[in-house]
Amino acid sequence: MNRFSKTAASLLTLLLLSGCWDQQLLKSSRIIHIGGFDRGEGDRLKVTVAFPDVSSIESGRSETNEIHTVTSNTTQHARGILDHEISGNYSPSKLLVLLLGEEWARAQNIMPYMDVYYRDPKSPLNARLAVVNGTAEGLIDLKKVGTKLIGRFLDALLENMEDGTFIPRVNFQSIGPVKPGQDFALPYVSIHNKKPVVQGVALFHRNVMTASLSSEESLIYLLLKGQKGKTARLTLPVNIGEEEEEHETTKADRYITVDLHKYSHKIKVELTESGGVRVKIQLKINAAIIEYPLDRLNKKETLQKLNAELSRLLTARAKAVTRKMQEANHDGYGVALRLMAFHPEAWKKMNWEEDYKEVQFEPDIRLKIERKGITF
Repeated sequence: MNRFSKTAASLLTLLLLSGCWDQQLLKSSRIIHIGGFDRGEGDRLKVTVAFPDVSSIESGRSETNEIHTVTSNTTQHARGILDHEISGNYSPSKLLVLLLGEEWARAQNIMPYMDVYYRDPKSPLNARLAVVNGTAEGLIDLKKVGTKLIGRFLDALLENMEDGTFIPRVNFQSIGPVKPGQDFALPYVSIHNKKPVVQGVALFHRNVMTASLSSEESLIYLLLKGQKGKTARLTLPVNIGEEEEEHETTKADRYITVDLHKYSHKIKVELTESGGVRVKIQLKINAAIIEYPLDRLNKKETLQKLNAELSRLLTARAKAVTRKMQEANHDGYGVALRLMAFHPEAWKKMNWEEDYKEVQFEPDIRLKIERKGITF
């Protein structure tokens, strides 16, 4: 290729290169890591956001949060008001966590207020969501926990709880647009000793919060849903009818901690002869014992009794969780979705708001202890 051909090829290549048409300079933007929605006066929307602020000190850098709270009619309206209060353009592109105050989340459908996040191409669709037992403003006002800004701390806390199967992995993308026939649950947090604490999950029906589950209940809820995280660990009371003659039992002796490391999950939705709905959920779990002070695990009979007792306990807790879900009208397992797909004629005749409460849930959990510890 001669010099003229090389020059022509280079110029043609330059013409084909596209420019950056949607650049947004960080120096002219004010980013947020955490924001929250609460119920304002006259049922308006109260929005609280925290802008990270970095300043230089003799020992290095110091980070703090600049807090702003505004009352508006919509989410976009709040952004417009904030633009008049801050030194730069409001930018949610680096949002880590969006908090929903419980009173606000119970008062109306939350999805219309999320609409702007699905229309803006710069929206952080991987940002986490959580409901606050109290107000979002109160939690954001903590500003920092230790040396971490509240947004980064809460993001790391929620990720840790997701890994431990205490809360579901949810973000903007996973909850919207919401699939018909299935409800979602969000992490449920509170403030304890001036620190965020994960209490369990908040249950939603038709995008409105209706109830909550504790951390132990939410672990069972997620296992029944087939959403185990990296780990799942439970401490349960056991009484297998054995007595230790040589030493007096204590309260600690009556508990066992197990690590649920392998499991299989099956869910089946079927119609009964009377026209009702039956949901069978089967879990088979292989577990490792982490702590059991009473010991005697070298006896085959002891292991068999423990397997039977733990299976009974977990099945009883699963039944209690499904009852709570029905009382809250929370169809977290997508029963309606399965009915629409596999029993469409029966589905058309149902009034799901009433019929869901009559669904027969039949959870069955079988636990088998596979590992007893490194010394056995």
